[in-house]
Amino acid sequence: MIMWIASYPKSGNTWVRALLTNYILKKTKNVLDDISNIKKFPKKEMFEKIVDKKFSEKDKLELFKYFIPAQKKINQNNKLNILKTHNFGGSVNNFPFTDSNNTCGVIYLIRDPRSVAVSYAYHANISFEKSVDLLFNEKRISFDNKIYPEARFSWNIHAQSWINSNWPKVLIKYEDLHNDTFKNFKSILFFIRKFIKFEIDDEKIKKTIDICSFKNLSKEESESGFVEKTGKENFFRKGEIDEWKKILPKNLINKIEQKFEKEMKELNYL
Repeated sequence: MIMWIASYPKSGNTWVRALLTNYILKKTKNVLDDISNIKKFPKKEMFEKIVDKKFSEKDKLELFKYFIPAQKKINQNNKLNILKTHNFGGSVNNFPFTDSNNTCGVIYLIRDPRSVAVSYAYHANISFEKSVDLLFNEKRISFDNKIYPEARFSWNIHAQSWINSNWPKVLIKYEDLHNDTFKNFKSILFFIRKFIKFEIDDEKIKKTIDICSFKNLSKEESESGFVEKTGKENFFRKGEIDEWKKILPKNLINKIEQKFEKEMKELNYL
């Protein structure tokens, strides 16, 4: 069965993958290399022998109907498969993202949308205005390899789809993970241990947190690179929680707060 690490982009997904792969799936000395052990969905190789390449290039949005067949293929190994996704948790063209036959649980990471706007602007090398527009875009879809669709939609639609879903889940606010990494990472481990047995050791958790600090990850990225970097800035740039207060223009702050007032109040961001 699949356990999703789901989030809107730039909400801590990759940091949690680093923590988990270092704690559970460590294979190399390079933390950023180990992150690839938790794969992103959707990816090309997941649709091999399910979708013809020519068809997928021609009818990209039709690929949503093959998400569940692709997940069935992944689950043929009869293991707990931890996967990353930025896809929202609902249906596209009446084709659901996943179902109870393929998903056992969700780790949902959420971050203040004002921080997301800043972080994504640096990540994608775009303006703050463009980044905010993407946050608001209720039809936002990105493509892996320019073919495989990922329905991100707007920040609030994405959040509601996963938070209100029926899957067993643990909700982690990026800000809480930043302020008390030990407590929140440990809660993630306890959630995963409901589905697979492994030891939870406080000293190992502390060591993992130290290894996967933003300072260390940024240093490793500068020295060895990171395949998920897209803009000029490091993927692991700062990881701050209130940077938006210093650099996001007031008019954009107001737009975000007005657009997402309901959800931000529910999550105590307002």
